[in-house]
Amino acid sequence: MTTKTFLFAATFAFAAISAPAFAAPAADDATINVAVVRTADLNLASDEGRSTLMGRIAGAVNRVCGTATGTISLEERIAINACRAKARNAALAAARAQNDQVLAQR
Repeated sequence: MTTKTFLFAATFAFAAISAPAFAAPAADDATINVAVVRTADLNLASDEGRSTLMGRIAGAVNRVCGTATGTISLEERIAINACRAKARNAALAAARAQNDQVLAQR
């Protein structure tokens, strides 16, 4: 089974660490996938800005976690879906935190 752990920083860079399928998770065997979601050019107070952010997050989640399609085992599908949910939730939480910080500075 593939194991993935999701990490997210406020800069909208995030990584998924995964061990090879059916191997015990070990630091030596882990690979790190990172995606950066840029937000500086977006107005998150607008519907258009939020929609663009959601699209960027979706693309980054695909790059970091992959997709649960094709011929894969049930364990792999579960691991990918769990990674995607964690990545999406962490990215949205970071976006909210960044937006709250910007609003507090006004």
